[in-house]
Formats: sequence, structure tokens, C-alpha cells
Amino acid sequence: MRKRSKKFYFFTGTLGVLAALVLLIMFRTGPVSGPLQSAPGVPLASAADMPGVNCRDQTIAVELGEGAWFDHDVVGTLCWTGELDGKTLAVMVSGAGYDSLYWDFPYQPDTYSFTRAALRRGLATFNFDRLGMGRSDRPFGLSLGVDNQAHVLAQIIKTLTGAHRFGAVVTIGHSFGSTIALAHALGHPRDVDGIVFTGFVHNSNPGFNLAMRDGVDLAAFKGPFAGALLDPTYMISKPDTRGGTFYTAANTDPTVVRIDELNRQTTSIGEVISMSKYFKDQSKALAVPAFTLIGEDDFVVCGGAVKCTDHAAIIAWEARFFPPAACHEITVLEDTNHNANLHLNAPGNFQLMLDWIERRVGNAGPPAQPCG
Repeated sequence: MRKRSKKFYFFTGTLGVLAALVLLIMFRTGPVSGPLQSAPGVPLASAADMPGVNCRDQTIAVELGEGAWFDHDVVGTLCWTGELDGKTLAVMVSGAGYDSLYWDFPYQPDTYSFTRAALRRGLATFNFDRLGMGRSDRPFGLSLGVDNQAHVLAQIIKTLTGAHRFGAVVTIGHSFGSTIALAHALGHPRDVDGIVFTGFVHNSNPGFNLAMRDGVDLAAFKGPFAGALLDPTYMISKPDTRGGTFYTAANTDPTVVRIDELNRQTTSIGEVISMSKYFKDQSKALAVPAFTLIGEDDFVVCGGAVKCTDHAAIIAWEARFFPPAACHEITVLEDTNHNANLHLNAPGNFQLMLDWIERRVGNAGPPAQPCG
């Protein structure tokens, strides 16, 4: 093989860098979501509509990595009652394919909005659209891995705690959002006082992996963002697939599934590639209290090696992945699939999470049962 000159490699390398920059700039877009969609005749409301609640939309400039060339805007809503200073701040992190709607579900919100439940218990809440969905910017989809999103979460919390004197901070993740919250707590243990995992255990269901392969479209070509989203590295669930994947039918209001379908969001290929990384034993290094809430029917993470319908087995399985410093607790929910927030038993599920926060993290005061 003929040896190429250093000059040739420099030339082709420079062209490659320039081409990559063109692609990054091309696919670095702002939000492309439309207005909230509702089923005919179904009224919707947000936490901001609650009497006595103060809410403020915030746009926070973040970078995907240290020294990144571009900033991106994350948009979220900070809500509280009474005086803000001294409250425990709950920062909610949504899963793949879901924006902030998941945590403040607008249909029958007194039943399905975790944000409302948290505000009633006196917490402050920050519910945001992760990069890649909703009102926030959409960077190149391959750049949205767990660690990048954890770096973004750190900047969000730093901005909020720099502007207000919160008594404590707890992150609450759902599914892929749980892996982000885990990565953040591992990298920034002094910035968070507790972590709640939902829709996440240290396992991946082979059946879900097959369903995901066959149940998604490229969002640039099919679905509600076709034509508006140019980046081919974003995916979206096919219509009418969420009900059978994320819900236990006997414990679900069909209108919830209908509104979920109408407002489905994208998932980036970068998220899919990176999410399994934290199914291993990284959580053994956690230094903050942790709580897991998992549905026994969770199709995403229960299956294969782990059967969550055997409550004792899944509790023992998860115990292996947490150190004493995490004082880890787990509750398994009967007749509940992946979206625990959106089942008929949601109010009870919220109380379990909020009771744990008051006991282990504290709520406008020291925790009732501090870890360690």
C-alpha cells in the first residue's frame, strides 16, 4: 500500500472536521413542538393553575460538555407556594419520549400530576423539558447521551441553587431520566441530597428491546415532527403503541393513554446507545439516599433475568447494586407498568415518593430519618 503524505492526511482531516461542523450547525435547532394536544371535550390544566401557587418559566443556557462550542437553552418551570427560601427543591427528569408533561400531566391533574402533589406537600418544583424535546433546544441527537444530560442537569441545579436558598435538593427520574439522575448524583454528590428512581432497575427486558426496534419511526420523516425536524438521529414511537407498552390496561384510564399519544415526544439515538451503561454497578458508588419505585408489570426493565412480579426477588436483586451510604429502599407496585405516574393508583404512588423525601431528605426542615 502506498504511503500517503502528512499533507494529504491534514487536508482530508480538515475537510472531515469542516463537514462535521456543518452537520452540527445544521442539526442544532430550537424547539419544534406545537401546542399541547387534548382529546375532544377534555379540559386540561397545569400546576400553574392551582390556587396559591406561584410559577415562573425559566430559560437556562447550558453546554453539553466542558468547553463546548455552543450553548443550548433548557426551558422549565419553577413552582412553589408561600415563601420559596428554605424549601426542598424537587427537580424532575423525564424519560425518553416524554417531556415535562409526564410530571405535570394536564388531564385530571389532581390525580395524575406529581407536580401538584409535591406542591401540596410544601416542596418547590422544577419541571423542565430535557434537551431534545418540548420547549428546549434540540442539539444533534447523537450528542444526547446519559453523561451529557447529567452535565446539563448539574448546570440547571447550579443555576437554581445559585439564585435561591433551598433547604435541600432531590432529583426524581423516570426511566431514562433515572439514569441521568444517577449519573448526576455520582458526579455531583454534594449538589443533591437524595434521588428517586422510577421506571428503572438494573435490568433491560429483551422483549422491550425488540418492541422498540419495531415500534419507532425516524421523527424527521414520520409523525408530528416530520418536515419540522431535520435531524435524522431522532426517533418517535409509532402511533397507538404506548398503551400496550407502558400501561397495565386494568389500572389505566383510556383517556390518559389517548392524551399521552397525542403529545408524544422524541428519543435520540444517542440516548438509546448510552442508556444501558448505567444498568451495571456504577450505583454502588452512590453517596446520597436513594429510593426506587417500580411497577411489577414494567415492560421496559422487568423481564429476562428479572421478574418484578416476584417482589422479593426484585427487592433482593436491586439490593446488590447499592452501598450502605445510599440507605436504598424499594417499593414494588401491583398492577402497574412503566408509567407509574399515569395509572389509576398514581395518588398513592406520589405519596410513597413524597413520604420518602420527607423522611430521608427533609421538607423545609431536617429529615425525620436521615441516612446514616
